[in-house]
Amino acid sequence: MLALAGPAGFYGTPVTKVLLCHAVITYLLFTFPLQHFQHLFHYNQDVLQKQQLKRMFLSKIVFLDLPDLMFTSLLIYNFRIFERRFGSRKFVSHMIATAVMASILELVAFGVLNRYNIRLADMPTGLFSCVFPLYVPFYLSVPRVALTRIMGVPVTGKTLNYILGLQMVSSEVETMLVVLCAVLSGILWRANVLGLQKLLSVPPLVGSLFDHCLGRRRSVPPRGGGLFEHCLGRYLEAASAPRSSQLPMGATLELQQRERLDRIEQQMMMSALQANRRMNIGRPQPLVVNLANGPGIFGNANPNQNGEAQQDDANVLAVSEEQVQRFVEMGFSDSRARQALRTSNNNPRLATNLLLQDMS
Repeated sequence: MLALAGPAGFYGTPVTKVLLCHAVITYLLFTFPLQHFQHLFHYNQDVLQKQQLKRMFLSKIVFLDLPDLMFTSLLIYNFRIFERRFGSRKFVSHMIATAVMASILELVAFGVLNRYNIRLADMPTGLFSCVFPLYVPFYLSVPRVALTRIMGVPVTGKTLNYILGLQMVSSEVETMLVVLCAVLSGILWRANVLGLQKLLSVPPLVGSLFDHCLGRRRSVPPRGGGLFEHCLGRYLEAASAPRSSQLPMGATLELQQRERLDRIEQQMMMSALQANRRMNIGRPQPLVVNLANGPGIFGNANPNQNGEAQQDDANVLAVSEEQVQRFVEMGFSDSRARQALRTSNNNPRLATNLLLQDMS
């Protein structure tokens, strides 16, 4: 499973930065100084009869509507975790391939609509066909962790992304059609129906030619792979994830350590929440989730309780056997887990950081 939480900002995500800058700059250009060129980005269901394939292609890379730009930009930023997970080159390959598949599905949908004389307005413009296929790995790979409840409905860290998607889909029927084709293309790519992931392939000779012209020369001869993955070469800064299924984490050692830390922290947080729910009202909380006497902004301001905490520090802290067992199951030794819990005052998050720092 892929951790939703991660470092903020654009570290290790050059493609995400390029997409966001491109979306904002093109919107400003074609809204103010180049407004008279907006007709080049509009197409409808008669795209084949009116020979509007060029307009259909251009509409997939430019935003002309401000709400669509804002909502899609938020989704692109939140989906940057997949660029860190797979690497920039494979991330771009996935986006381009699913966009092409979504465009083909749109043409099929236009044919069905024309056959039954169902008319729609102009299709929306923007990166819908590139972004919305990422909802498929987002739903399947990112774990669902309930943070709170509103009127009995659990709210997770993924809720905001789903709300943004539903807001965009519910705006117009034309937008709903484009989004549905994009999500369906993500499903087909994920399931590799009819070998779609290998269908867009080129001979090794052609792939090595593109790789030599656009990026650094490979140390080993390239194998047959995706068309877009070959053509993009290695001109991006971040490399793609390894092909081996035995390394399901980040593309570099640093990313792997950070993602492992995120996953362990998430497991500890879930265990703490579950322990919190099992406690009765009025029952004193165990040290594993009790932060009242801890340092920092969560410390207790009562001087009497602070004095008691200082007296307790003189004694050897009792280690939570449950937390020790959890660390042992994660691969740490029993002695190291106990020492980390004593040093961190039975704080599982701090203990996790100490254990991972010892490994680096």
